[in-house]
Amino acid sequence: MQGLQGLDPSQSEWMQAWLSRLNAESQLLNFFDPTGINELGLFLNSLSVEDPDRFRVFAKDLLPKLIQALLDTESDDSFWTEFFDELTISFPEVEGFDRPQILWLIRQVQASEELIAKFRTTIELGQINLEQGLDNWRQDILAGAILPDTIRPDAFSLGQNMAATPGDVVFENQLFQLIQYRPFTDAVHENPVLMIPAFVNRFYILDLSGKYSMVRWLVDQGHTVFLISWVNPTERLALYGMTHYVLDGALAALDQIEFMLPGVKTQVMGYCAGGIIATILAALLEARGENRLASLSLLTTLLDYREPGPLGHLVSKDSIDAIRQPLTNMGYLPAELMLRTFASLRPHDLLFSRVLNSYVLGQRQKPFPLLHWLGDGTRIPASLVLWILEELYLNNRLVGGAPIELAGQPIDVASITCPIFLFGAESDDISPWQSVMIVAKQFTNIPICVLGEGGHNAGVITPPTNNRHDHYILSVENPSDIETAEKREGSWWVSWNQFLLPQAGANVSPPPPGCGQRPVIEVAPGRYVKQP
Repeated sequence: MQGLQGLDPSQSEWMQAWLSRLNAESQLLNFFDPTGINELGLFLNSLSVEDPDRFRVFAKDLLPKLIQALLDTESDDSFWTEFFDELTISFPEVEGFDRPQILWLIRQVQASEELIAKFRTTIELGQINLEQGLDNWRQDILAGAILPDTIRPDAFSLGQNMAATPGDVVFENQLFQLIQYRPFTDAVHENPVLMIPAFVNRFYILDLSGKYSMVRWLVDQGHTVFLISWVNPTERLALYGMTHYVLDGALAALDQIEFMLPGVKTQVMGYCAGGIIATILAALLEARGENRLASLSLLTTLLDYREPGPLGHLVSKDSIDAIRQPLTNMGYLPAELMLRTFASLRPHDLLFSRVLNSYVLGQRQKPFPLLHWLGDGTRIPASLVLWILEELYLNNRLVGGAPIELAGQPIDVASITCPIFLFGAESDDISPWQSVMIVAKQFTNIPICVLGEGGHNAGVITPPTNNRHDHYILSVENPSDIETAEKREGSWWVSWNQFLLPQAGANVSPPPPGCGQRPVIEVAPGRYVKQP
């Protein structure tokens, strides 16, 4: 087992990044009741900054012993009592910590048989390399990676080989930048596509590198594509809720598109939580009697929360009340908490195994664009978080009970009359596909329902050139039954484009950036997607 001599606290760049990460991690503790685990974490955070020499003693002498002990699933409470006593001798500050709660966490780790088995094998083979693991950890801190071994600046760079489809920012306000992508065909379809991504990650999952870019693929099919790049909110936007994201976000983007391209109807696509915004926008326009949308496409979007899946099990009136005060005090939900909640749905893939491989074995996985994006989270305004938890997860207000109101206007999903496309992913833990499809019967206009293979993210980003996943056209009569579906080989993108084309309008000359109505603010991907 190699040591920790590679740790050099004098490296100023590393220490500055570490201090920033410590601050972010410490803020997460505001969302939990005080526990022995939290107290121990706060102590180690403080020690690593205020007394790095003593922290080195912990990392060099006690941490390897802790790792070895975790492997021994037969270790009894007396062993851990001796270990805690040894820890207290070197660090008397921990004397009063809640040992039973710390031991409880240890037992949870030991209960992960798959992780422990892999851990034990690597120990026996002598593959542990804490020195390289610590350097990998340092690199992740410097890169701002929230999940281990995800963000890889050595392989990906925004505007170079990620979020690199040529385009221009043609409008911006306090909430978003509007990107217009440049054409690659001699003629384009008259009606443009507006893409509304979720606000819990950066937009570039829709513009990943090379063949994995949905944006580039749409442009290559002759669509004029606009895309919303959300701001990474701070406490200044604490009071921004769904009303702001619909009116100052999606509706403002639609207004700008129609200003630049008078007379068009826009095909709106919403991805994940962006689909909630898109749906409310469509219902709002119907309530106003404004026939402005050519179609509505919703990708892995939950609208009916009767069966919301694993995330729904975490939401209750008590859990919402527990985070209300820290949310209000901070003004936003930290990106770290949101992404780790998502990762907890697949802990072996996204947490345990990646920590083991990268930080204990010192082994890096091959850089992958989707994982790079996954580690690049954003904050969410406090008011928006509470709205989603209370109005959707708790009360299911979009499709059940008293309808929601937006700026005094009742919103009725059933009133939407434009053609609708619903996409679900077969292995989706965040938006279970059956719950995505159950809303189909709520619409007056029966949607096209498509099920793709893969998960919440990888199931969406399935380019036709890859052909890893097939898809299904679900039955109109029973869209939650895969047995009656028509299976189609290859990417669902092709079926989606077949849905878009009848509403795409005539072929016209490609519009210039800003369509001659708005000056270019900057080239894509813009400033907002790069905000820390």
